[in-house]
Amino acid sequence: MKQILSAVLATTIASGAMAGGHEQPEEKNGPFVNGTFEIYIDDTNTEGTVDTRFEAMGGYETDIDHPLANWAGFSARFDTNYALNRTKDNTITEKQMGFGIGNNARLYVGETDAQRLGFAKTSKIGAPVIITKPSSRIDHNEKVVLTFGGWENNDEFEFNTYRLKRDMPYGGVVGWNPEDDSLYYGATARVSILDVSYMGIKKDDETQHGYSVGTSFHRMGVPVGLGIERWEDAENTRMDFGVMYNYSRELMFTAHRVADDDLGFTYNYLAAIHTKGPVELGLYLHQGKDQVNPWTGQKSESMIALRLQSNINSDYK
Repeated sequence: MKQILSAVLATTIASGAMAGGHEQPEEKNGPFVNGTFEIYIDDTNTEGTVDTRFEAMGGYETDIDHPLANWAGFSARFDTNYALNRTKDNTITEKQMGFGIGNNARLYVGETDAQRLGFAKTSKIGAPVIITKPSSRIDHNEKVVLTFGGWENNDEFEFNTYRLKRDMPYGGVVGWNPEDDSLYYGATARVSILDVSYMGIKKDDETQHGYSVGTSFHRMGVPVGLGIERWEDAENTRMDFGVMYNYSRELMFTAHRVADDDLGFTYNYLAAIHTKGPVELGLYLHQGKDQVNPWTGQKSESMIALRLQSNINSDYK
């Protein structure tokens, strides 16, 4: 087995916290900026042993008093290494705007991934996903997305986390991509101690769909969360399941396994994350096996990758 030691040093100015991290303020009005700087050291990297990436997202959001809307905002993202479409490296991507309408509904327009709100964002521990389809569960294509229900909308256009209101423990999402006529739809609900999510994507004659289930035993005095995700499309069935243990309010440990990710690979992920104060530190261990990419035919040898990440949260309170 060939072992590769890979270190990633990331600095993030972010308003959102990782699951189990610090609490966020209830309201966020005004301008916001968050970003990531990463340094990769990996002798298998096709772009060189050392590679860097910078990502920055800025925008503005505010509550408003208007008969047609109660909230409005916009954002744009700059990325030197845009994983979803490498032809857009070093460009401004994910340009979007949103409006709050009615009783906790929001309408998003632009290069957004609001369609992923709720799905696969339970207490399972997620891993970076590489997208190979033009319309996927995670994409920033031009689309119109309507979200409604009990979402706690305080995320500054970050759709990788969510909270449901206690008096309305369910939410829905419907999106449409006019460029390729793709339809996105999903729902999340809390049933007892379970958070259950479903998502589907309809394009031409193909329908992708998946579900995720997560639960937390914190209310019972046990600081453990569990989660599982399953996704199916024409090429593959993907599974992701994991566990999170909160040693304390500031320190957590996670372990999960991804079977047949979006490139057909299987990996184990272990992590220790410290979230005290505005600086979050994470140590991650990625372990894979010999595999062949089903799309490119490129062989990936067994590897052990170590990643060090530091997140700075500008809105920490």
